[in-house]
Parts: sequence; structure tokens; C-alpha cells
Amino acid sequence: MTTTTLRARSTRDDDLVLEFGTRWAVFGGGSAEDIFVTFGWTEARYFRRLQVLAGRRFSPLDASLRHRLLAVCAERLQQIDHPPHPATKGPDHDSAPRTAARPSPH
Repeated sequence: MTTTTLRARSTRDDDLVLEFGTRWAVFGGGSAEDIFVTFGWTEARYFRRLQVLAGRRFSPLDASLRHRLLAVCAERLQQIDHPPHPATKGPDHDSAPRTAARPSPH
């Protein structure tokens, strides 16, 4: 593969990353599954790449979208690097007591 082919391929990949990020930004980014199916990448790899692309000085993004993408990347990377402790999840946590439905005596 030549340098020109590699550059063209990486530009296309970058365009796809930005397109995907733009589409999913209002939803807080795509799910880990969607990212893997689309790119074959982990969430961390995808959001780090999107962060680099959105942060470029001459990015094809308007300022509002750039800020939204960078905020989504920062939030998702924070979640990946520092997942919440199970005790802080709230009432839906698996260790929360549950009442079992009992059959009617009749």
C-alpha cells in the first residue's frame, strides 16, 4: 500500500468518525455495540479519535457542533476511565432488596 492510499483511507475513516459522531452527538454518542459494529473499535479508541478530529484547528465542524462533540468525548472517556462504583448506582442496583410477588392463596 502506498502513502497516498494510506492517507486517502485515513481521511475516509476520519470522515466516517465525524459523521457517526455528528449523528449520535445529541444522544451522548453511540453505544459501545454500535461503535464496534461500525468501526470494529472499542469505545475508548473511537472517542479518543473523535476527540482528536473535533479538536483540530481547521476541522470542518462549526463551533457549536465541535463543542458538543468534545463534551460528549470528555464525558464518555471519563465514564470509561472511571466507571461509577456499584454502590452509587441507586435503587436499580442489583443488590437492592426486591420483593417477590407471592401467589394468591385462592
